[in-house]
Amino acid sequence: MHKIDFYLLKFEKNAAKVLVLSMVVLVFASGIARFLHYPINWAVDISTFMFAWACFFAVDVAWRENKMMRVDLFVKRFPKRTQRLFRLINYFIIMAFLVYLVIWGSYLSYTTRFRTFVGIPGFSYTWVTLSVPVGAALMFRTGLLKIRSEFLNLREATRA
Repeated sequence: MHKIDFYLLKFEKNAAKVLVLSMVVLVFASGIARFLHYPINWAVDISTFMFAWACFFAVDVAWRENKMMRVDLFVKRFPKRTQRLFRLINYFIIMAFLVYLVIWGSYLSYTTRFRTFVGIPGFSYTWVTLSVPVGAALMFRTGLLKIRSEFLNLREATRA
């Protein structure tokens, strides 16, 4: 299982990097091409696709590596056991929201299956909206790992 986590995290990191870099290059090239009176009409559409996927991959990587911003000015004044309880409650609230995103993101992906990009006929908008349920599912998996880690730490703390 750790090997799958390692490769999934590596994929997400590299995918986010490549998507953001490609998006920046594409938008820059599109601006130059427009200046030269040869606009690239599909550049904004592809950039939207790349941005959506890059955001969800990057958020999952940040959460998995504990690099998300948090405000713990109030919580850190409590004992460790209470802090753990607050973290678990927070994780369960996040998980509920992620379930909501998976359900409604899937519905949105289904309803946009016939919508195409203006500049790219034949490329369904579903590929963009699929980033919501897929990204939320990846974050849900990360949330499960975090909850599991909290309970394992709790078990080890009670042994000591």
